[in-house]
Amino acid sequence: MRNVKNTEQLIPVFADQLQFVRIFQQVLQEKHLEVQERKLIILIATDGIPTNDSGQQDIKTFEHALRHECNPINRIPVVIIACTDDTECIGYLNNWDKIIPNMDVADDYKSERAEIHKVQGKDFPFSFGDYVVKVLMGPIDDWLDPLDECPVTGSGPPDRFSTLNKSFQELAII
Repeated sequence: MRNVKNTEQLIPVFADQLQFVRIFQQVLQEKHLEVQERKLIILIATDGIPTNDSGQQDIKTFEHALRHECNPINRIPVVIIACTDDTECIGYLNNWDKIIPNMDVADDYKSERAEIHKVQGKDFPFSFGDYVVKVLMGPIDDWLDPLDECPVTGSGPPDRFSTLNKSFQELAII
């Protein structure tokens, strides 16, 4: 849905099962020329398991689309924002985060912060602004993505900020 002006316009969108794969493929098709010029980051907010056009759960087709239809894969980073703490609904995402390149899974701010503090230590600074940056840049920046997975040392890669600036110049966010 484009050009949303108020929340009432979104009510019908959330009333039905979301056909992740069809919508994801549509976005890839619409933006395929832009991807040749600059990176396209795709943000997907979900509270459950993807479904097909028949409303049936369909994780495998969505995984296939993430792995094989993001061409070239290094130019289409994907962030999946888990909008629930129900691990049964989103458990598959944590596995994908480890095995699908240029993809990051972000929990809600409080859960993400708790995971990062568990790995990095309670005194590791992680504000809401840091969360927003991690959501947007997690699949692009090698320092941000694993903050909730393994301890970091120092301030990250030496050219971390120059990499971020270059990434922003070549990035379209939808």
